[in-house]
Amino acid sequence: MTTPTRKRVRGNPAERREQILDEAVRLIGERGYYGFSIRELAHRCQLTDPGLLHYFGSKEKLLIAVLEDCDRKGAETVRTMTGLSPVADHLTFEQLRAIFQAILKRNIDHPELMRFYATLRAEAMSPDHPAHPFFKKRQATIVEMFARSLAEYTATPQATSLLLQSMMRGLEMEWMRAERSFDLVAEWDRAFDLLVPPAARGAPKAAPDRGST
Repeated sequence: MTTPTRKRVRGNPAERREQILDEAVRLIGERGYYGFSIRELAHRCQLTDPGLLHYFGSKEKLLIAVLEDCDRKGAETVRTMTGLSPVADHLTFEQLRAIFQAILKRNIDHPELMRFYATLRAEAMSPDHPAHPFFKKRQATIVEMFARSLAEYTATPQATSLLLQSMMRGLEMEWMRAERSFDLVAEWDRAFDLLVPPAARGAPKAAPDRGST
């Protein structure tokens, strides 16, 4: 079985770097970090090993560059699709829903991203994995970011934020396993309404009853 190669990008270093990053997403999604080699990636990009490493220095630095690039592009997609910043200090429920929908729609259009993240999240559970600190920090940042928007409406904003993240990832996995046979966004909306009931969205949560003074 021959290894696929992509059209060669000539001349422009920025375009060449972008080609390497895009191809790395596909290859890491297929093989995992430990399963892919610089040689195979270089072959797919029609480069020599030293030619590819000229852009990133090492396999580990390449991995982090790919992760950072994916997150940057994801944030840009959210802003383009919703007009919202995913790192805003406060989001309404509908804005929060819109951001999650934008993330899912982007991933539906680029299923290689789902495979990439799913593969690396599993691998990076090991503290020895080079992406372990990245995912640990990323998860904490995302949970805290959405928890700030949920705090006004639920007594458990951190837990609810974590559940929303986990539900989205789980549904993505089931969607891929089912060969994209169901409406992922519709099922996500159903899950969102279960985790954050519509009745809770009309007003801030009541202050806790501290008894008479």
